[in-house]
Amino acid sequence: MSVPPDDVVPPPPPHDEAPASVVPSAEERQWAMFAHLSALLGGLLTGHWMGIGCFIAPLIIWLVKKDTLPFVADQAKEALNFNITVA
Repeated sequence: MSVPPDDVVPPPPPHDEAPASVVPSAEERQWAMFAHLSALLGGLLTGHWMGIGCFIAPLIIWLVKKDTLPFVADQAKEALNFNITVA
């Protein structure tokens, strides 16, 4: 059995796994909070009108921020998915 040389570097983790040390910036956390709270606000403003207000704002935030802020995109999708399920 052969032993690999000492200068062999292990392969990097797959692209879908973010390093554990990555902390979202204050702007990203703020937009993520807006995505979650906008669903609550949309539900309160539209009342019981088919529950449409609950997922319009998270959808808009996801569409606007999906290419620039991945953490916000993930959280907006989470808010959208949750509110569609509840509605």
